Amino acid sequence: MSTTTRKTHPHFCDHAHHNHHHNVYSHDAATRLQEAKLLCGKRGVRFTPLREDVYSLILEADKPVGAYDLISALQDKRRQNGDHKNIAPPTVYRSLGFLLEEGLIHQLSAINAYIPCCHPRAAHTAAFLICKNCHSVEECSNLPVEGVLDFAANDAKFAVQESVIELLGLCRQCQAANTQTP
Repeated sequence: MSTTTRKTHPHFCDHAHHNHHHNVYSHDAATRLQEAKLLCGKRGVRFTPLREDVYSLILEADKPVGAYDLISALQDKRRQNGDHKNIAPPTVYRSLGFLLEEGLIHQLSAINAYIPCCHPRAAHTAAFLICKNCHSVEECSNLPVEGVLDFAANDAKFAVQESVIELLGLCRQCQAANTQTP
């Protein structure tokens, strides 16, 4: 794939990938939150307190988080602060929609959950390796994934608007644990 194609195609990262597989939970949540605020400011979009709270919960999680788990966690957080007002599910879904649109999170349809994006600075295409046993997720953003989009755009003349590739199976650790079990 040419450098020109990579830079002009809306789904490609414009940064170099030295490690194509990223554990979506190996990051500093506070730093990522600050980066998201700056990114939204540069884009001229509002990063409201609820959006911040939802994003923080996704960043702080150690596994993919479902919408109702987020609602429950937000409700618990409010109660701890003495606020007993209920969280309306549509407001959380709107926040999730915003975070998806801004590229800060990914939705994993296969397990109906959300994870932080490893590369929120740039639009990109990724495949997700989802362990059915321990629910770990790795984000893979590399040329083979981008090659599919390049084929769709250039050879098939197909205008890709969204792409999510989810592979379900067993991660290295769960495979190793299965082989060690008598």
